[in-house]
Amino acid sequence: MLFGISVLDIALCLIGKRPMSYTRLELDPSTPAHVRQVITSLENHYFSDVHTMLKLPRPDRRLTAGCNFTIAQILAAAISGLSVTLYAHSGGKGNRFQSLLVNYFPWNREPTSGVTPQRGAETIYSVFRNPLTHDLGLDLENKAKTPRVKVKRLASMNKATGLSEKQIILLESTNQRPSMSAAVTIRADATVLLVEALYWGTRCMVEALTRDRSRMATAESFLVKI
Repeated sequence: MLFGISVLDIALCLIGKRPMSYTRLELDPSTPAHVRQVITSLENHYFSDVHTMLKLPRPDRRLTAGCNFTIAQILAAAISGLSVTLYAHSGGKGNRFQSLLVNYFPWNREPTSGVTPQRGAETIYSVFRNPLTHDLGLDLENKAKTPRVKVKRLASMNKATGLSEKQIILLESTNQRPSMSAAVTIRADATVLLVEALYWGTRCMVEALTRDRSRMATAESFLVKI
């Protein structure tokens, strides 16, 4: 087995005999039932969509959009939802969003060109999440002092299509970080978000959160009362 997927499955996928599907997260075995339900819903409605969009663009099917901003929005929404359901149940939503990222996103596995956990979390929230959600990415409140924002995708082999199924399978394994740039890179001319790196890191974050048994017990108690 490779990352929970058999070698035969991968081989059949690569030769076009069997379609591969979304790879489920590896949750801690002690993850409570209601928490598991929330994460299953997250995977079905958020991460599975990201899996599909990572295959775009497909010019051969007349699908020319790469969905960079859409993927970024979905992941930001997922982080936001996790921060108020499974992470913390009081305090400002912005603080919870950033605190979840600081404490559980795998910043220690990011390239050295990346940012500190605090800077990365603040940037994802204030530069990407809020502007993308509220003002079409224009960041109207901070326009005069915010450098240009770029939401990027990994380049495919021919630089014309989205990722292959093999690449997505590797991206959805949290055992080893694929070779790619940091999720957040702050340059003199632009602040850059790489959506594949954010996706990989968010998946790692969810798995790490389930290993925090004290926080999972609190989340389960909260969910039971809803």
